[in-house]
Amino acid sequence: MRYLFCLPRYHTNAVPWVRILTSAGHHVAVDVVETSVTENHALVSPNVMAPSALSRMIMRRRSSNIPNSPFSSPGVFSYWKRLQAEDPDIVIVRGVTRRFSRVAALCSILQGRRLVIYDQEDATPRAWSGTWVRRAVFQGLGIPHFTSRLSPNPGPLRIGDAISLPFGSPFEPARTEGLESRPLQWPPRILVVAKYRERKGHSLLLRALSAISSMPFSLTFCGEEATNADTAFCQALRREAQALGVADRLRFQNNIAHDDMISVFSGHDLLILPSRAEPAAVSPIEAAWAGCAVLMSRDSGTRQYMPQGADFDFNPDDPQDIARAIAGVIARPGDLRLARDACFARISSLANEDEILRLFETFGPGRARLHTRR
Repeated sequence: MRYLFCLPRYHTNAVPWVRILTSAGHHVAVDVVETSVTENHALVSPNVMAPSALSRMIMRRRSSNIPNSPFSSPGVFSYWKRLQAEDPDIVIVRGVTRRFSRVAALCSILQGRRLVIYDQEDATPRAWSGTWVRRAVFQGLGIPHFTSRLSPNPGPLRIGDAISLPFGSPFEPARTEGLESRPLQWPPRILVVAKYRERKGHSLLLRALSAISSMPFSLTFCGEEATNADTAFCQALRREAQALGVADRLRFQNNIAHDDMISVFSGHDLLILPSRAEPAAVSPIEAAWAGCAVLMSRDSGTRQYMPQGADFDFNPDDPQDIARAIAGVIARPGDLRLARDACFARISSLANEDEILRLFETFGPGRARLHTRR
């Protein structure tokens, strides 16, 4: 089958799905409104949709003239022709709140194509919430919805629910073979993979680590340094680390291509995701596949991909709670190893590639509709 993903950008969290589909012989294309230097284009080169004149005018008026603006979109007529040329069997649109998503969805419906909506909200949202209402409307139109979040209660789909379709491993199995049992180093090497934004929690993590600085560890921040604002953020983190007395533990690895990230993950022992309200973080999943232990914010959208319990999460707004979680994992080499093993066991039990492929193929035209959450 021919799949077309319509996304704001080709985020690394879509790479596992593209790999699974292409490995099964399906054709996959990706349309976006922007790209970034750390994306993985090894399997698919995304098609960048230039904004229409109307879109550019709206962005100027709203002071939102950036490539990934929610208002950036090709015109309906130009995307209509693009869709005809690509001729996909299934069009997967990332949400319907952005202008590009709406244009892609409208053209797909009018051309009679199989439309699927993908979001990063809870599989079972609160009744009558905005997410619930949107999904209910699309369900009434026969348009399926799936989410990358796992359902806590697998079972029959109800109105407003979405199918849980988990992220798989973005790496070829041959590249991760044996990493789950690789030797861990001591002192432990801590890794954070995140954009340089305030909500990602770098500063709070530094404060947490300063509270347990008597323990052995090193720290790597890995992100995208693409703008002056990114550089200024990194410099501010260096100054803060200096003030907190942990500057000698900190280093940066920026602008690493996604296809090379497996070596970054496998060169560390513990990944920490300190960001707040992260809807669909994929770095913890990638790290677990590469043999890292994982700690993450309690409110992360992918929290359920890791083992349950307070030993594996923390309150991202509380440096003391972050410090508690880290100290519990790096107290002894054996504790770190047990945490790593638990994370790998959990992720490998969830991200079954045959099941992910089956779910995607169920969306095909003429296929039986899926009536259960996973």
